[in-house]
This record gives sequence, structure tokens and C-alpha cells, in this order.
Amino acid sequence: MQETRANLSAGPINRALSGRCITAVLAFSTCLVLSTCHNPREQTAENRATEPVLSASPNPVPTGDLDQPLGSTRITWNTGSQMIGDLYVKVNRSTEVFLARGPVGTFDVKWIQFDSLYEFRLYAKKRSRLLAKVQVTRDD
Repeated sequence: MQETRANLSAGPINRALSGRCITAVLAFSTCLVLSTCHNPREQTAENRATEPVLSASPNPVPTGDLDQPLGSTRITWNTGSQMIGDLYVKVNRSTEVFLARGPVGTFDVKWIQFDSLYEFRLYAKKRSRLLAKVQVTRDD
């Protein structure tokens, strides 16, 4: 009895099919790569801008000891991107005063008084655009 083995890799049909399979895989891979690279909806979370954040904690600043005329709060900000932000404060009706700069940061405020309104504002660099604001008061 003679055993016959087919050499599938040597036949012209199999060579043609394997070439087409490789071409199809390469075409699909190229299409997939190009569509994710150029589609802004497919960007990673690290590259996406988020909403700017500006907060004060605690807010309102607790009364604490009535003999202490000044209270404290911590201002925290994030521009939502790598853009530099400028932090300003406006107390009551005074002009704005620059406090800090950076895309993210914290700033400890140790001078919150009774009967005053503090408005902290986060701007895009050089006050070109207001990104966020938060008002801080002190409990009576």
C-alpha cells in the first residue's frame, strides 16, 4: 500500500491564496492604523482636553475662633489641558491681583476675612479668556 501526501504549500492555488491573505491582512492593518491616527474621536484620554476646574476647600471658610480675624482655604485648579493658566483674585470691588501660574496647582490662602467676598478667577495665559471662577466667603 502506498501512502499519498499532498503538498499543499507547493500548489499554485495555495501560493496565490497565501499571497492574497497576506495582502488582505496588511491592507486591514494599514486601514486600522490610519483611521485611529487621524480620527480625533479615537484619541487616548491623555491627549483629550477636559473641562477647566477651579475649587476652594473649605468654602465657605468656617468661623473658627472669633478672635482670629483671618481664615484659610486651599484653591485648586486645572486648566483641563497643558495650557498655562493664571490665577487671580478679586476682593470685593478691588482690582484683580495675580496669585499663581501653571496648568495645574494649589494655592493656600490664609487671609480670608469676615464680611468680604473673594472671587478667584482662572484665565488662559495673560487673561485672554476666563476659564473658571469660584467665590469664597467666611461664615459669620
